Formats: sequence, structure tokens, C-alpha cells
Amino acid sequence: MSDENDGILGNLPRSRPGVRSDKRASSGAAKPKPAAKPKAAAKPKAPRKAAPPPPPPPRAAAPEPDPERPADPVGMALKAGETVARTGLKVAGRVAGEVMRRLPRP
Repeated sequence: MSDENDGILGNLPRSRPGVRSDKRASSGAAKPKPAAKPKAAAKPKAPRKAAPPPPPPPRAAAPEPDPERPADPVGMALKAGETVARTGLKVAGRVAGEVMRRLPRP
């Protein structure tokens, strides 16, 4: 590498980070503070107790369920058929959308 800092590494420092240069150490602007005197041994503080969590909000009463209906085999069959038809339509719609997406545009 050349001595000129024209390359990619030109913005990097020449020395390790965290090590002060001689210029900074000799300047009178920043003088190191004297070491602090050790304090007398104090009693260890008792750990703080956590505040109790707030009580949960009261729950609303659950609505009463509808009275039991007798089993209706015809109604259950119609409901099952409806569910199957909806599922089939959803799958067919997704497949058709995927096919249309993959077709080349004119």
C-alpha cells in the first residue's frame, strides 16, 4: 500500500482504537482526575420488594347458551354440504388465480 490515504482504507485510524496519541497526552487541556478515595464500607441495602401486580379487571358475565336443540339430520347434512361446497370453491379460486398468474402476458 502507498503512504497516501487515497484508497478504501484511508479513513481508518493508523493505531488501535482506544489508545490515545502522544499529542493528546501532552496537551494541557485534559488533565486526568485524581483517583477517588475509597468510601468506608457501608451496610448493604436490603433488596426492594416488588409492588404487587394490580388485580385483573372483572370479567363480563358469559352470555347464556341457547337451549339445546334436538339433532336435525337434514339440517346437519345441509350444513356439511355447504361447508364442502365453500371449501371446494375456495380451492378452485386459488388454483385458477395461480394458473392465471403463471400464464404469459401478450
